[in-house]
Amino acid sequence: MKRFFLILAAFSFLALGLSAREQNIDLAEFLSLVEENSLDLTAAETDRLLAEAQERLAKSAIYPMIGGQAGYTRNFIEITQEIMGMEIPMNTDNEFSIGVSVQQAIFDMKAFRGVEASREYLKLTGSAYEATRQAIMTAAKKLFYQSLLLQKVLEVRESSQANAYDNFQETRAKFENGIASKMDVLRAEVNWKVTIPETTQAAKNLDVAMNNLKNMAGIPPEEQVHLSGSLMEYPELPAELSLQDILSSRPDYEALLNRRQLQEINVAAKKAEFYPSLSASITYGWQAASNEFDLSDPTKSLSAGLTVNVPIFYGGSRFAQLDQARLELDQTHTSIAKKQDDVRTQIESIRLSLKEASDRIESARQTLNTAEQAYEITSTSLESGLATQLELKDARLSLEGAQLQYYSAIFDYLNAYFDWQSAVGEGAELL
Repeated sequence: MKRFFLILAAFSFLALGLSAREQNIDLAEFLSLVEENSLDLTAAETDRLLAEAQERLAKSAIYPMIGGQAGYTRNFIEITQEIMGMEIPMNTDNEFSIGVSVQQAIFDMKAFRGVEASREYLKLTGSAYEATRQAIMTAAKKLFYQSLLLQKVLEVRESSQANAYDNFQETRAKFENGIASKMDVLRAEVNWKVTIPETTQAAKNLDVAMNNLKNMAGIPPEEQVHLSGSLMEYPELPAELSLQDILSSRPDYEALLNRRQLQEINVAAKKAEFYPSLSASITYGWQAASNEFDLSDPTKSLSAGLTVNVPIFYGGSRFAQLDQARLELDQTHTSIAKKQDDVRTQIESIRLSLKEASDRIESARQTLNTAEQAYEITSTSLESGLATQLELKDARLSLEGAQLQYYSAIFDYLNAYFDWQSAVGEGAELL
């Protein structure tokens, strides 16, 4: 029995250990969950599948069409015709027929352009999918590190509240020993209690962020999640890239180029509607008729033909459609030029944000070191009676503000860095 309980305890410990590991999620695991459970990505993937189906449909127009037919007719009334005074039967009891026909488009420019358009549309949906994927991954990375920032904010608030409470307890003990005044106790108590709502608000903000994070990753709301990551680790300033290199790596820009190619094909397809089309067909037939079920004397037929379809006049609709296709192509040319200007401006703006955040991190680090020294000196001076509760409160607030500024500067840098990754076509990459 003792051995049984030991084994049970060992399995319980192992299960708890596995459960604890399952609750730890790092950035890579989080992004994997987001990609797996994102409804936006599911919709984009469906668009790709629809494009593949459309390509198969367009190709079917240039493949041969084969049809077969088989029939049987039972005549219950005999049909006769009088010829030279004699009643001659004109039908039989049983009639059988089999037919096979093949049709093949030889020249149909509209169908050929349709195949080209379907292939280009498939490329377009692929680029659009990747652009959507990178946008979602960028938003997920920002949410992950925002949650880490809010964890740090909560830690700072809790530490500040704990320090204020310890100071209140020490001051009250000094008052009981006649070392501190009643006013010192009241000030220490106020300094402690004002930190409570700030801590409560920080905890609420973190809960909201974690709920959004779970929803984005498809994690059940009741599941406890611990984020494995640190704000202290951030990449260096990225190297400068040429505009052409950036544009060639951006899936949204590639989607614009795909759209331009698609519309160029569309213009060609509208022109193709003015061309004649040529198709060929071949038909084989087999028929047999008998009062019995005798199929030994059938009638066979085999024919082939060519069909030319020449469009002449359709009320001017083809000219209007051609003009529309050309105007849509002009709009895409304008969109591409505008996209180039927007990307150039975006890259410069992000680089300035990265540089400003990097400088602010260094400044905040120095400020934090100074605030920590000031708080330690003030705490020591208070114990020696050389500082007041008000001075300690000011030192604590300065330290708390310096800590939050430091963490916020790092988060702002990471936020800008994720924007940079997205801007250069690396939105799905880790740090």
